[in-house]
Amino acid sequence: MDSDPKVLKDEGYNMFTVGQDFAKAVNTLQNGLTALEKGDTPPWGDDDIGEKFGVAYEGLRDGMYQSMGSLAERLAGIGIAFTKMGVAHEQNEANELDIWNAATSEYDGQVTLPPGVTQGFSKA
Repeated sequence: MDSDPKVLKDEGYNMFTVGQDFAKAVNTLQNGLTALEKGDTPPWGDDDIGEKFGVAYEGLRDGMYQSMGSLAERLAGIGIAFTKMGVAHEQNEANELDIWNAATSEYDGQVTLPPGVTQGFSKA
């Protein structure tokens, strides 16, 4: 696996920010629609057509509020997951490097090669 921990962490932060910005936009939309809906008569009227529209609108509005809030949370969650992946990858690479260094330094200069195997470069 070839990944760049810095990219994962940077994009994790960016995705988290997208989730936060989206949540703010959802909040602004909800506040705006709530302000329009105030009053005794809905903005689309209370006649027969207005009532039918209101029923459809309210169902769609409520579903939209729920799904948009969930989407904002998921976007931010993806950002957190990317960041965690970047940190975990850095830690894993550091651990593997430590293990490699320990294993190779343990045997540096201590291995006897069989006769006839070149043990370095000779100057000709």
